[in-house]
Amino acid sequence: MLRATLTAASRRSGETLAAACRGTLGPAACAWALTGGTAAAAAADTDSRGSRSYAHSSRRSLSGSQWEVLRNQGFAVNPCNSKLHPSVTEAGIEPESEEELSVQEAYTPESTCWGCGPVAKDGLFLRSYRIPGGLEATAQLDPKYCAFPGIINGGVVSALFDCHGNWTAAIALMDKAALPKPPLTLTYEMLATFKEATPPDEPLILRSQIVRIKESESPGSKATVQVDMNLYHSLGGHEKLLASATGIFKKLGALRAL
Repeated sequence: MLRATLTAASRRSGETLAAACRGTLGPAACAWALTGGTAAAAAADTDSRGSRSYAHSSRRSLSGSQWEVLRNQGFAVNPCNSKLHPSVTEAGIEPESEEELSVQEAYTPESTCWGCGPVAKDGLFLRSYRIPGGLEATAQLDPKYCAFPGIINGGVVSALFDCHGNWTAAIALMDKAALPKPPLTLTYEMLATFKEATPPDEPLILRSQIVRIKESESPGSKATVQVDMNLYHSLGGHEKLLASATGIFKKLGALRAL
């Protein structure tokens, strides 16, 4: 994210898990502590390029016991209140409220990111929610973002892809490692294809799917997540594809800023 900054969890605890969440351990040690030593087994499951498909990774995800440990230590494991959070699907921990929050509102309520920050001045206010294997958001863009009458600027559409893709990647990494908060990710590369003009003042749907998580292969390297995204014009019961993007998003820090 353009204005995301690295922070560490402030909760004090003598447990290895809390120390890892504060960032006092390196990425490999943090993964080991959080998984109870399963990081090596996960690494052994990679292909020759160190990559794992997301669908396969999801089936081999951490057991629900890690989410129970986090909850017992006082962490809010599912601040989105999503029934698709792994604490629900793997550990059977019911959401605390029926009101589902976007990942932006739940994890970075004070963010000023122009694309998705909840408190950004004159921002796009993208709100992304969990769906199986990714995230979904709705948007409606102001005519002031038009490059030509009736045509939204392509850079604005790319900003939606940038924010939504980063959140998709961060949530995937958080789920995989059973962390209480998503890590900081930034865009490594992204290719967008514009199929139709994006109209202003019309309901839009942005949907993402995780393609692959690539583990860090050596000390100092960072995990990456490949994400596919599609932007649709919602026309009642019909969705018209406007643009597509494929991005690779790299983990930069232990925890995303609040």
